[in-house]
Amino acid sequence: QCEMLVRDLDLVHLSTGDMLRAAVKADSPVGRRAKGFMEQGALVPDELIIEMLITRLGQEDCKRRGWLLDGFPRTRAQADALAHAGIVPHAFVVLDVPDDAIVARVTGRRLDPETGAIYHITSK
Repeated sequence: QCEMLVRDLDLVHLSTGDMLRAAVKADSPVGRRAKGFMEQGALVPDELIIEMLITRLGQEDCKRRGWLLDGFPRTRAQADALAHAGIVPHAFVVLDVPDDAIVARVTGRRLDPETGAIYHITSK
């Protein structure tokens, strides 16, 4: 769904998971701070996610084209931080998906280690 919306509306796709993996790969300050949490299988703290996302939303392409947040905000603290920073989405897309469908999608999701592409085992 995100790929279609991003393509059709010419938006910047912002997935915090993708952003974190790229930051770790680039050995950026955010990546170095997040890496330990990620290697332990722990959630990266809201403060770090929020800092990374707000910085990204301030970049020129996001200001010019608009953006689509994929899987964010996930917590009240994340939503409040966006509001506190003066970042107000113009629209929300909420997908109402049955729990069993979500479990099937998540458990079949894979990341290609060479390309970084995310795919599902039933549709690659």
